[in-house]
Amino acid sequence: MGDRPLHCSIKNPILLTVEDQKNAFHSGCKVIDVTFPNVSSPEVGEICFKNYYTAYVSIRVKFKAAPENGAESGEIKWKTCVRRMRLMPSPHKESGSQDYFAISKKQFSFDISNISAMRIILQQPSPVWKEFRIEDLRLYRSSEMLSKPPPLPAWLTEDSANSTKHKLEGIPNLESISSSLQELWGLSEEMAINQSKTEIGRYEVDGCYEVNLLAYT
Repeated sequence: MGDRPLHCSIKNPILLTVEDQKNAFHSGCKVIDVTFPNVSSPEVGEICFKNYYTAYVSIRVKFKAAPENGAESGEIKWKTCVRRMRLMPSPHKESGSQDYFAISKKQFSFDISNISAMRIILQQPSPVWKEFRIEDLRLYRSSEMLSKPPPLPAWLTEDSANSTKHKLEGIPNLESISSSLQELWGLSEEMAINQSKTEIGRYEVDGCYEVNLLAYT
């Protein structure tokens, strides 16, 4: 998408663990929380990232409830818009482990607009991989909002054929100036090479002494 990424705060992934009195083990699940500070009505139309050994991804969002009877807007429960999307064909194999992904509205269960938070759930059930995550996470607004970009200025859309009519008068051709400078440079180099190495005396002009100069010394 051609728009800038949506301004948001992305927290570090948190690994969920299951603990009891005797032991603790990894659940193969991580959670990334995303918030939207200073954004009045966040709307997400596309989510882009690079995979790093994550087998499945799920996305849940929390909406802002519309105010009722003049009361302040509240928040409703989490809703799942992407459920267990497969990123790797097999969790135990390398395929798809480091590919780029773009989740668009086609994969959403509903439109993501006027939300207060987003939660991205990563899953890797295979014990083969020691680490799994997603990288370069970026969120973009709805694609409908970007379908009609602002028009370009008129001076950028002028036809090149018409622009030749507006050439300034009295300015010489740059190519002729460049060739002339190259010729002068070549002549100066030739004169420097052919210049006589014989030193001229202080009062000597063409092999003779200048009488007027000798009179003042």
